[in-house]
Amino acid sequence: MNLTKWRKEILKIIEESNIPLTAEEIYTRNNLKPNFSTIYRALNFLEKNNLIKSVSFDNSPKYYFSINKHFHFLYCIKCGRIETFDKCFASKLEDYVVKNFNFNITDHVFYFKGICKKCQEV
Repeated sequence: MNLTKWRKEILKIIEESNIPLTAEEIYTRNNLKPNFSTIYRALNFLEKNNLIKSVSFDNSPKYYFSINKHFHFLYCIKCGRIETFDKCFASKLEDYVVKNFNFNITDHVFYFKGICKKCQEV
């Protein structure tokens, strides 16, 4: 696998982040380097090679996160804010799916959509 300088740098940014990041956020965290097309190509490569994962909500951009972190998400439908939590209660649901559908689960992405505390106060 060919990890170029930029691929390594982008992977490092994602792995060090405690929240999922968009391409634009990665660009900003990397001091506006390299250009966007290089960032998107690197993200595509990293995801295809199972070094990172991504998730998107409604019409939002993709958010990228490390395969070494297990995130679940809360997505506010009003302001677009994303919060993460790492409690995973999916094992019972996975057992049910495997048993009742004979489905081999390799991964899951779990999120709730709703209205965050700040938007509820407005």
